[in-house]
Amino acid sequence: MFLASAAAGAHEAAEGMTNEVIMHHLMDSNTMEFLFMEFHLPHIEIFGIDISITKHVIMMWFASLILVTMFGLSFRKKKMVNRGLANFLEMIVLFVRDEVVYNTLGEKEGKKVLPYLLTVFFFILTCNLLGLIPWGATATGNVSVTAALAILSFILIQAKGMISQGFFKYYMNLVPKGIPVFVIPIMIPVEIIGLFTKPFALCIRLFANMIAGHAVILSLLGLIFIAKAFLIPLPVLGALAISMLEIFIAFIQAFIFTILTSLFIGLAQHSH
Repeated sequence: MFLASAAAGAHEAAEGMTNEVIMHHLMDSNTMEFLFMEFHLPHIEIFGIDISITKHVIMMWFASLILVTMFGLSFRKKKMVNRGLANFLEMIVLFVRDEVVYNTLGEKEGKKVLPYLLTVFFFILTCNLLGLIPWGATATGNVSVTAALAILSFILIQAKGMISQGFFKYYMNLVPKGIPVFVIPIMIPVEIIGLFTKPFALCIRLFANMIAGHAVILSLLGLIFIAKAFLIPLPVLGALAISMLEIFIAFIQAFIFTILTSLFIGLAQHSH
């Protein structure tokens, strides 16, 4: 009886520890872990607004530093034929330029927004991959981060629409011409809502996909503490398989965010 109670208590403790570890990894916090050490980040508040440096902020800074260093060192010397990392980065840049941006916006309009779209692609990709390394954290698994990226895309979409069509014409063209008059009161709010559903979709799609993958991996690893000894290899293999899939998803989500932003810009530029 005593052994059964002890086993049940240990099982519940393991489950509680697993849940705590999962939530700690997924949620933002004011602490950073590295090599089993914990560092407390400074708390900053200005006029009652919390602007503290958090774990996800550090990861975004780290992602930016990696990109600046990687591109700076790779292309510091102009060469006719790039090799190594420079060749790999050039291949990705050309793919995004030709198959995503130019394919949806055309070369003339695509060149104007290419720097932003390339920056968004590589930033999201780097943040996604950083979340897969030990002691890392996925900044794109934070809805505030994905919302900020979506807001930037929303501003660019609206700006390009107004520049291409003119301010009044852009918003007048939201309602299709030739529709019955009695439908207009319904179409106007629907179209206005449609303006905001695009960035909302960008925000939630990226956030949900990134946080879901990590939750599955951590949940599988958590089964190690509550599974029977002979079943321990199963969650380990499952976590390894999902981790491999997460690397693919990291590229896919960066690609999807970029191509959808490009498509929405194209939709805003043309009234038809």
